[in-house]
Amino acid sequence: MENELAQELAAAARRHGGAIAGIVGGAARKASWEVLDLMAEGRELVNAALRARAEELRRRDQLR
Repeated sequence: MENELAQELAAAARRHGGAIAGIVGGAARKASWEVLDLMAEGRELVNAALRARAEELRRRDQLR
């Protein structure tokens, strides 16, 4: 019984392996693009915070 199940699973994997690999690969590509987008947004937020802090320090320096 177990051997038959293993054979069926192996046959199904051979039949559909390419499709499954394509789905998994597509999902991985989408996830990597989303991570890159998040990293870019994070960089923009950090840069904006640094610019705001620099402007604050410039104003404070001018008031002296």
